[in-house]
Amino acid sequence: MLTLYPSLSIERADIERVTLAAGNFRGDELSTPLELFEGYLRDPKASGYYFVSAKRADRLVGYACFGPTALTDSTYDLYWIVAEAAAHGQGVGRALFDYVVNEIEQRGGHLLMIWTSSTPDYERARSFYLRMGCKLEAQIKEFYRPNDDLQIFSYRLAKGRRSTTDQGEGSP
Repeated sequence: MLTLYPSLSIERADIERVTLAAGNFRGDELSTPLELFEGYLRDPKASGYYFVSAKRADRLVGYACFGPTALTDSTYDLYWIVAEAAAHGQGVGRALFDYVVNEIEQRGGHLLMIWTSSTPDYERARSFYLRMGCKLEAQIKEFYRPNDDLQIFSYRLAKGRRSTTDQGEGSP
């Protein structure tokens, strides 16, 4: 059984382990989730970062990080959904996505934005977002570095249910 809940301070080492075990973070990207986690632990509201943990059989197998987008009325950013490679395909990502969407709905959010890389290492993530009903809104060439474009996905929420407006096939 998978249990989801707001991440706990004692899970820092687990967040680091899952980030490393995901297999798609580059060396210079590995410290960023931990920096955001530290901000979340200090003060989620002030930092703007919220973490959600997914645990199965007393082992952290995934997490998500999201937060409100500055200078917007009710838009949120999904920074990551991360699962151990061994947990891929077992519903961890979908459960985390659903949890985040529910949290955003509870906070009055209407739009979720997701930035990701165009490299092959992130193909699984891009495919996942499309399966969740997200829409590819834009692609900015060589945003991160040569041959690594920024792809921006959106997910529109409707009060009390997922919105199917402007979403691709396979929307839940």
